[in-house]
Amino acid sequence: MPYKITNACIACGDCTVVCPRQAIVEDGRTHSGGSNSLNGVVPEGDGAGSSGSPAAFYRITADCDACGCCREVCPAQAIIWQE
Repeated sequence: MPYKITNACIACGDCTVVCPRQAIVEDGRTHSGGSNSLNGVVPEGDGAGSSGSPAAFYRITADCDACGCCREVCPAQAIIWQE
């Protein structure tokens, strides 16, 4: 996976919408406090989404082709090149 989502992620989901390969998926965990041990993502604030429900965490799968669309739309600049 060329990119990774850092703990600056605010779990907005913008990256999932623009990914042409659908390579960014929810990792099956939600946030109500604490951190995501799978990829270190910690949303800012109380973790609630716009509807008041817990914010979902995301991960980038091996389907990523490094197009960079996700990185361009990330308002928190939480998607970085993985070395």
